[in-house]
Amino acid sequence: MSLLDHISRCNAHDLSKFVPLIVDGEIAGRIRRDRLVHLEQFPDVFSLSDEAVRLADGLESYDDRTAAVEMVVRSLFENGALTGWRGEPYPVGGNWGGPHAFEIERAASPFFGARAYGVHINGFVRSEDGIHMWIARRADDRPVCPGMLDNMIAGGQPVTLSLKENVIKEAGEEAGVAPELAATAIPTGAVTYCAESEVGLKPDIMFCWDLELPADFTPVNTDGEISEFYLLPAVEVMAIVDASDDFKFNCNLVIIDFCIRHGILPPEHPNYENILRGLRR
Repeated sequence: MSLLDHISRCNAHDLSKFVPLIVDGEIAGRIRRDRLVHLEQFPDVFSLSDEAVRLADGLESYDDRTAAVEMVVRSLFENGALTGWRGEPYPVGGNWGGPHAFEIERAASPFFGARAYGVHINGFVRSEDGIHMWIARRADDRPVCPGMLDNMIAGGQPVTLSLKENVIKEAGEEAGVAPELAATAIPTGAVTYCAESEVGLKPDIMFCWDLELPADFTPVNTDGEISEFYLLPAVEVMAIVDASDDFKFNCNLVIIDFCIRHGILPPEHPNYENILRGLRR
């Protein structure tokens, strides 16, 4: 295992297995060819061909598209083609900030290969012997990567909240961070990747934030998604990433980015340039 291995894993995909989802003349997602069968019964919503999937004629407005696709998505959950309903709307199409073509349930984003957004917050403490990072362990009942290590705070980005509002919300739910303290988190850019899965494709953007915490702060989970927290030297966290698969797959990239920005992963690293490029695909 190495830092580049984590980056490669998050970007492993074969686009020949997918058909583009075209909306307003632009690629808004990609759907696995072997999953198109689930859409065949909805000709009033999707027009299917070997080359592309398009919305049916007459679906022109954001609201009409959202309502029509939601009907399809709910049917996919009912028949077991999709699982893990989250109740969080995600945008489809366009660039970050919109305008977007329509919105869908978060858990359906990979099926349609739509770009999903999230916030990942690095909680850290400065001490005389360097930077220490708060690391979370995911609860054993989590549907994705149960029991694995995670960033201190992370969550999907619904269309109903701004990034800062979401950071404050997730910080309170996942780590018991007071709103006034969470509001001091600093945006530091984003990490991007595109990973293939059995369900579909995840061409995701993770907005990264740094939250410097007081030495006497101890995170407490309030939503049941985290089982425990650890405060570890950042160099030790980097070593865990470099030598293991202990972290949830995409969290490795967020930690690598943090360690680059704080000088923990120096330019002298033999793969430095390739790592830099790999974090933003």
